[in-house]
Formats: sequence, C-alpha cells, structure tokens
Amino acid sequence: MTHYDFDTLVDRRHTGSEKWHLIEEDMGPGNDDVVALSVADMEFKPAPQIVDALVEAARHDIFGYDYATDGYFEALTGWMRRRHGFDVRPEWVSLSDGVMPAVNTALRAVTRPGDKVIIQGPVYYPFTAAAEHNGLTILDNALVLGEDGRYTMDYDDLAAKAADPRCTAIMLCNPHNPVGRVWTADELRRLGDICIDNGVTILADEIHADFSYPGHPVTMFGTLGERYASHCFEFTAPTKTFNLAGLLCSNVITADADLKRRFDIAAENIAGLTVSHFGLVACQAAYDHAEGWLDELLEVLAGNLAMVREFADRTPGVRLIEPEGTYLAWLDCRGLGFDGCCELRDFMRDKARVYFDEGVLFGQAGAGFERVNLACPAHLLADVLGRIERALADR
Repeated sequence: MTHYDFDTLVDRRHTGSEKWHLIEEDMGPGNDDVVALSVADMEFKPAPQIVDALVEAARHDIFGYDYATDGYFEALTGWMRRRHGFDVRPEWVSLSDGVMPAVNTALRAVTRPGDKVIIQGPVYYPFTAAAEHNGLTILDNALVLGEDGRYTMDYDDLAAKAADPRCTAIMLCNPHNPVGRVWTADELRRLGDICIDNGVTILADEIHADFSYPGHPVTMFGTLGERYASHCFEFTAPTKTFNLAGLLCSNVITADADLKRRFDIAAENIAGLTVSHFGLVACQAAYDHAEGWLDELLEVLAGNLAMVREFADRTPGVRLIEPEGTYLAWLDCRGLGFDGCCELRDFMRDKARVYFDEGVLFGQAGAGFERVNLACPAHLLADVLGRIERALADR
C-alpha cells in the first residue's frame, strides 16, 4: 500500500516541458495525441516534503547569493553513507548546476584540445557532445551485447585505447544509460586498474546511482578504495532520483585534493558553477526527508518494468535488455524487420503514436533499439504498450 501519489498524470503539454515540446518540434503541430516516454525526467508529482520546503523558502527567503550550509553537506553525506556506504567528506564536494556542466568542466580540467577520450557506446549522447565541444577525439570502447542479452565491457579494447598516449580521460556511465547495466565492483576495479596504469582520469557519471533492481547493488566508484577514488571525479545529483532536473543542482565528489583543485580552477575560468537557490533547498529536503518516497518509487518502477517485460515476451521481434538499474528500459526492436532506424522511428511516432528516445541517438550500435522511460503512471505505460501492439497488428 503506497502513501504517495504515483497515479496522477499531470498534463505537461504546452508548459515548457522539453520532453513534451519535442513532439511538436519534431513532428509539427497537431500531434497532441502522441505520448512521450523519452527524456529522462519523471511523470510523477514530486515528494510533498520537497514541495513543502520549496514553498516555505519561497514565502520566507530572499533569493540572493547562496552558499551550501553545513546542513546541506550533512544531508548529502548522510545520504551517501546510508544509501551507498560511501563516507564522503564535505571538503571533497564541489557544486554544480548540473552533471553535464560539471562533466564538461572536468574535461577542461584534465584534457586539452587534441587529446582523446574514451566512451562506451551505446551511451548517453551528451557524452559525445561534451567530447566534441572540448576539441577531443572520441575512442569508442563499445560495449559487447552477448547472446544472453547482457552487455559487458571489452577490456582488451579498453586497454589498447587507454594505452594511446593522447588518451587522457574516460567518461564512465555507472549505472549505464541506456543499456541499464549496474557495473559490479570487480568490473569497475578492472576498468580502474587499466585507466590508472595508463594515466587516464575517470569521470564517473553516477546520476542514476540511486536506482537499482534487486540483486544488483550499485557500487559507487569512490567506494573501491583510495587507489581508485584518487583518480576519478564522481558526478551525483538528486535530480533523477527525485525528479528535480529543472532546479539545477548536482555535486561533484573528488577525493584527491589536487584533482579537485584543478576542477575548481576550471570552473572559476568560466565564472563558476552555481547551484540555484531552490536547488539547494530541494536537495537538502530530499535527502533529509523524502527517502520513503524513493523507496515507494522503486516498487512502482519494478511493477512498470514487469509490464514491459511481459509485453516483450508476448511480442515477436521485441526483446527487453533486462535493466539492472536506472528507470529506463532498452528495447531491442531489430527483430521487427524495419528497414533502418528511421522506419522504426516513423512507425512508433506515426502509427503507434508514441515518442521514445531513438536508440541511434546513443550511437550507431543503438540503431534498432528504443529507450523507454519507465518513470510514469502504470496506466500511461499500459496505454503506450497497447498502442504499439495495435499498430503492429495492423502492419
């Protein structure tokens, strides 16, 4: 029995929501019947404890220049200790208005234009943009999809790419977006050893670290030990966990003092990275008071995943790549027989009237896949899956 509302669907069309605006931007006006399960924010009302804290701040605060208080750091470090067994010191933390601004800043701290950076495709597409915008050459250490439907790292290829003297960084997605892998401690150590031995700094995007399914605990990179923590930046945020992306708040955890200093200098060189006033309020309220909301959300997501799993099992040509973490499902639709990713996209949008993040956005290895956002009321997800089934029946 839930205590929070995960059933009400808030109509976000024509509100400034990027997810819903993209339908009109890509398909034109007159498509208000199309349903978006694309951009990774949630279709859930936020935890009331966070709303109450924001309302209280709006009534009583002055919206001037802020700093992170002791209470903020106590909330953050307490969360990391309770949820991840990670003893974070406040002096390790730098603030940012978002994970990707922080990732770009970290790249500028440890690379120079003309250097090379490793990504592991198919992967979150802003990684590609970050590399390109900073004048870096991408080395794709492509993940390997096994016959069992599980992605693994290609360590031989990783070692070869890390040995390139111009390779200075790797962008790691942990848990991995979009394929849903939660990397084990052994997998992360093996990656870490290769990178450290070759002088490759690890940029670990752990924004989805609070989402995992039973049997797949998330290992945050910094918990592996000092050898590993001293060679990485870890990017975390309450924004995915509590659906707060528009409030602009993230934290960069850097245990090595010199590496942190380089990050902070790079941030100062672009006039600093600033967390919004309401972002600070929301993050502290979330970590201090909304943990029960997240626990219930995880149960809702498990139910939604079961619904997608059943859909894939009964739909010839569709295979679910079983996620171990995140609130995203990676659907292998290559068996449906569409001629190229554009035909699959057009079928979903024009015939099924659903709008996903197309797999090819995450790299060519994602062609023929769809990324499905599970963070929505169950009745909306059931509607979307029903639309696809009916459209396939009418082919």
